[in-house]
Amino acid sequence: METDITRILPEECIANIISNTSPRDACRLSLVSRAFKTAAASNLVWERFLPPDYHNIISPSVSSEAASSSSSSSSLNMLPKKDLYFHLCNNPTLIGNGNRTFAINKWSGKKCYMLGARELSISWGDTEYYWQWISSADQWPDLPKSRFSEVAHLWLVWWLEIRGSVETKILSPNTTYGAYFIYTIAPMPKNSMHYRAITSPLGLSHPVKVSLSIENEIEGETTNIAYLQPRTSRDRPPGHDDGRLPCKREDMWMEIEIGEFFNGDENNVLQMHLWETEAGQCKSGLVVHGIELRPKEGKNY
Repeated sequence: METDITRILPEECIANIISNTSPRDACRLSLVSRAFKTAAASNLVWERFLPPDYHNIISPSVSSEAASSSSSSSSLNMLPKKDLYFHLCNNPTLIGNGNRTFAINKWSGKKCYMLGARELSISWGDTEYYWQWISSADQWPDLPKSRFSEVAHLWLVWWLEIRGSVETKILSPNTTYGAYFIYTIAPMPKNSMHYRAITSPLGLSHPVKVSLSIENEIEGETTNIAYLQPRTSRDRPPGHDDGRLPCKREDMWMEIEIGEFFNGDENNVLQMHLWETEAGQCKSGLVVHGIELRPKEGKNY
């Protein structure tokens, strides 16, 4: 004779068991029975799936035109923990001074961050002749929607160099992360001082270099070749068969992987770098959204 454990174990006990699985398993277990469905939706379960320091992260969340009013700290803390979990999965939340977003991976609960263009070091980024900062309110119809109040549009440079850094202690420990450069390519606006001379993107077909490194570590930096403009493997110049190709995201921005790294328990400074300084070609048309750090699919479950 089979015994229905849901009649023996109290709901809190079932919830405690489910909380030691994973968000994916909790969703599957909710289909077993009515008792499991109730237990799997409890705050006890989803509180454990949220990052331990999520309160401290979302407390200084920013309210702005780039973020939904429902993303304010007070309204987020009022949500049931399961609703909060999936809200943070699907709605990256502006934090700090509004130049970063925080989210969590749907299937693991691990942290994801994005550094907006203002959080990056862009060579000559504050020189109006070379770069233009576009506010979200003034963005052109053909640009994807930005998470941030501003994006950086390259008007004219020969030396392209973008750097970003982050303390690894803010990321989930013992997790393999990927770092991704998020961008698009757009023509020169008619109000640009260069519009008559440059009406379409230039110089972005040449491969760029990307690298990840830990600050003050002599070894460990790996440099890779990547392409900003979409192309097939046949289009790659001779000698660059291993170059990384961009892909289009669901939010309509493009991304290329800068690299991956394993984040252990120690706190380090991760440095991310993209550059092209050797071709001697004029470049224009790059629109920088930011750099995203997220757990690598298939390596953390």
